Amino acid sequence: EAVAARAASLLRLGGAVALRRASSSSSASVLRRFGAAPMLRRFGGAVAARRAASSAPSLTSLLPPAVAARLRDAPPEPEMVFCNRALRMDRVKAIGFDYDYTLASYTSDLNELIYDKAKEHLTERSNYPPIETSYDKTFAVRGLLFDRRHGFLVKLTYARAVSGDAAFLGRRRLGEDELRRAYGEALHLDPDYVTAHCSRFNDIFSLSEACLLADVVQLAVDRGIAFDATALAEDVAQAVTWVHINGELHDAVKAAPARFIHPILGFADSLAAARRSGKKLFILTNSPLSALDTGMRYLLGDDWRDAFDLVVASSRKPTFFSRDQPFRAVHAEGFTKWARAEFRDVEKRRPLLGGSLAELTRITGWEGREVLYVGDHVHADLREPRRRGWATCAIVRELETEIAVAATEEYEHLHERSSEADDLLKRCQALGAGSETLDALEAEREALRVRQRRLFNESFGSVFRHRADATAYAFAVKQHADLYTSRLEHLLAGADETRFYPTRCKLLPHDP
Repeated sequence: EAVAARAASLLRLGGAVALRRASSSSSASVLRRFGAAPMLRRFGGAVAARRAASSAPSLTSLLPPAVAARLRDAPPEPEMVFCNRALRMDRVKAIGFDYDYTLASYTSDLNELIYDKAKEHLTERSNYPPIETSYDKTFAVRGLLFDRRHGFLVKLTYARAVSGDAAFLGRRRLGEDELRRAYGEALHLDPDYVTAHCSRFNDIFSLSEACLLADVVQLAVDRGIAFDATALAEDVAQAVTWVHINGELHDAVKAAPARFIHPILGFADSLAAARRSGKKLFILTNSPLSALDTGMRYLLGDDWRDAFDLVVASSRKPTFFSRDQPFRAVHAEGFTKWARAEFRDVEKRRPLLGGSLAELTRITGWEGREVLYVGDHVHADLREPRRRGWATCAIVRELETEIAVAATEEYEHLHERSSEADDLLKRCQALGAGSETLDALEAEREALRVRQRRLFNESFGSVFRHRADATAYAFAVKQHADLYTSRLEHLLAGADETRFYPTRCKLLPHDP
């Protein structure tokens, strides 16, 4: 009776979104009784109407009885690994891993350390005035651009439009009028402009740089110091690079790995299970061998190299995938051999340095989609291997937070209201409503969307979405990652013979 009453209420309201949701299998019979199919078709719920009217047997009739019974009794498993393109793990022979933010996932203390050391470099070596700010882990998100021509920190949509309400000069949020004066009415950034004038912040390491750059710009604004944004960007980038190469970062992690590296529950067992299933495991990282050794000893113990069939450090991705350069092997006594590495070095589990994809293929025989490579940086780690035929998986730690936020009652309420506003705008316009009505609905919808965005991040909103559009970062994940997940352990749990199936996503509004 309660379901019937809800169906009648929905019919009276005529809300297309609500009707489509209510026409799920649990309510289909009630909707048929209330004659919902014509209403659903009228308001765009063609798929739901076909389901409600369908007399075709259920697909579960194709299943063995034991499987069908288990399916009825077991709740749906939450999706932990998301699939853009189908991948059969039983056809994958080798799984490769990046190190930073893939095997080793760092705490925010590391970004705080990078920020503080780079700030010291600016004041002590570049003669900057005292910078009194500290790292703010709640400010920046992955996928931002710094426009060196205007000094703006911005987020782009997949269509390369600057996201209104998600652009800053220093720590001041810019208005859309200011953005239109800089970029024109469409707020569009040409790819050539991005290449020539923008710095990208596409991994978690770079969040400290984005935060420091915004704080330096704000310092200049507050003190009335004339500045060239390109010069500030170069100074901050050089300071951050110095922190990465001068050894202090490595020394800090080595002294207190538990402070900086998240442990991985059951990591050794997961790797061993993957190898027992016939997979070859390898590491391919730009990190020096010393840094790799420090982190992996913490995660797996002193014999960590026994968990992998091949270890490659100092690889210099992404050029690793396009150049033709031999590997050099590191002898057990610690010196680097002068001769080019050969298969016997791999057999003896000697770490390799440098190299290239061509050499890796020659030595191992691994090629194409029988190799799955896992990394966190969509452009530096995944774009080139996918172009060369490897399967790819992105580790996106922010995914956990984004999913958790989207599951809250507050977000669901705002999403439903925003969807209702979308529907009303179309229907009211079709009925000839005036501009005053449409303006009021648009203003209400934008207010709802702003509240939605700020549930994810107060400054820049979701990593994956802005208003009705995917972000440039989300589009890059779609392009370059066959799979993506928040944690490596989720992928390893299905590394034996899981078949990953893509979820159908609408590319264009007319798609059913």
